Amino acid sequence: MSYDRNFNNTLAIWTAFGGRGSIVLPIPTLSWTKKYYNNFGYTQYGSERQINVYDNGNAQIAVYYAKTPYMSYWNKTTKQWTVVSVPWWSHGQPEILYAADGVFIAKIVGLANIIASFDGITWHNAGYCAGAQNAMTCGAYDMDRGSGVVSWWYYKSPVYYSFDSLEERTAWTLVGSDGTSVPIFKYLTRHKGYFVGVVGGDKSIARASTSSPGNWGTTIPEDVNDTRYMFIRSINGVLFVMKFNYTNVGGDYTYYVKLCVMNDDATQITETNLSWVGDLANNNIPNPRNIMWMPDWGKFALLKESSLCVSSDGITWECLHQPGFTTSQYDTFDGAMYIPGDGFYAKASGYVYYAPY
Repeated sequence: MSYDRNFNNTLAIWTAFGGRGSIVLPIPTLSWTKKYYNNFGYTQYGSERQINVYDNGNAQIAVYYAKTPYMSYWNKTTKQWTVVSVPWWSHGQPEILYAADGVFIAKIVGLANIIASFDGITWHNAGYCAGAQNAMTCGAYDMDRGSGVVSWWYYKSPVYYSFDSLEERTAWTLVGSDGTSVPIFKYLTRHKGYFVGVVGGDKSIARASTSSPGNWGTTIPEDVNDTRYMFIRSINGVLFVMKFNYTNVGGDYTYYVKLCVMNDDATQITETNLSWVGDLANNNIPNPRNIMWMPDWGKFALLKESSLCVSSDGITWECLHQPGFTTSQYDTFDGAMYIPGDGFYAKASGYVYYAPY
C-alpha cells in the first residue's frame, strides 16, 4: 500500500500495516531546510545550480554539476563541508557512477576517462575506455576482488571492465562488442560477489560474477506482464529494486510501483509493503536511491514524500509524517544519505533537503 500523509500518528501507522507488533523504534520528526551549492562551499558557475550528494560508506561528497576544479567533502574533523581542489573537474562536469563499498567511481561528462576516489578528497585517473562511442551510464565496483565495470549506452560497446588499480590509468577491457553477448545496462550495483544490473529497456535483470565480469547471464527475464525495473542497489547486504507496470487509457498513463527485495543471487523478487499508484515522477514512490542504512539504529531508513520510513529487514516498513519535506511534482528526490552526528540529506532539483539529527 502507499503511504498517505494523513496517517501521521503511530496508532494509525501500526493499524495501516496490519498491526504487526510494535513500531520498530521511535521514528523522529525532523526539521527540514534547503541547502544550495553555496552551502557546500561552491561559487556559482554560469546558471548551473544542481547539487547532488553521495555516500560511499566511508566518505560523503556534495557534487556541483559544473565544470569547476573543485569537490566538496564532509570533513569529519571539523564537521564542515570543505572544498578541495580537483583539477580533473576543470575538464568537464563530474558525474558519479557508483558510490558504495568505500569507493566513488565517476566520469567527466563527454570524456572516456574513469575517475575514482576513496575519500572524496584525492581523485585518481583510474583508466580509460578505448573506442567508446558514447557516454558512460552506470558502473559498479567490488573492493574485495578489485574489479570494476562500467556500461556505455551504445549497442556495440556495452561493458568495460578492469582488475587494475584505481590509482593507475590503464585501459579497461571491452566485452560485448558483437552487440548481443553482453547486455547494455541502465543501472548497476555490486552485491555479494556479483555485479547485478537492470538491462537497458528496463524489462530484465542480469548478473555476472565480479571475478568474471565479461560473462553475463539473465536472472529475471522479460515477462508477459511487461514488468519494468529501476534503481537497483545493494545496501548493507540487502538487494533492493523498484519494479512497476503501467496502463494506458486514452493516453493517460497510470503506474503501479512496488519496492522489492531480491535474493542474493538476484533470481527471485519479494515485494515489500511500500507501493505507489499514479505518476512515475512522484516522490511518493519508494525509490531505492533514497534508502540508507542507519548504523546507530540497526535499521534501514527511506525518505519519500513527507515521510521517513524505517525497516528492520527491508521488507516491512513503517513510516512517520515529516512536515516540510515536500517539493513540486516532477521534482523528485533522487539520492539520500545520513551522516552520523550531522543529519539527513536528500537531493532535489537545484538544492538538497537537510535535517539535523
